Amino acid sequence: MDTGSVFSALSEKDIVLMGIDCFALPEAKKEAIGFGGFFKSRLLNMQVQLIFSATDGQEYRISQSGFTVISPPKDAPKREEIVALSPSVLGMDILSKFDIHIYQKKIELIPRE
Repeated sequence: MDTGSVFSALSEKDIVLMGIDCFALPEAKKEAIGFGGFFKSRLLNMQVQLIFSATDGQEYRISQSGFTVISPPKDAPKREEIVALSPSVLGMDILSKFDIHIYQKKIELIPRE
């Protein structure tokens, strides 16, 4: 969870799991910034349904579009390693739809009505 991020970003690894070719997505006009510095990103402008599973088996679904996709250039050094290690990031655009309760070693997200 990254509550310091304003926007959520999906990793190339997760986009591939959805069956989407990252290089078919348009490049963002502005560079993004992350823990590795500035980088070019791509945009996913289609509706995506995020599914959150609770420990009691209940599922919560949120539909959202306009994700930044973290996808290094094809010729980037150590590209495969970067893709493998780059996580998707839940930002406040998603987290603000939940009430967040933090207990000693437990985080509880409760969807807002």
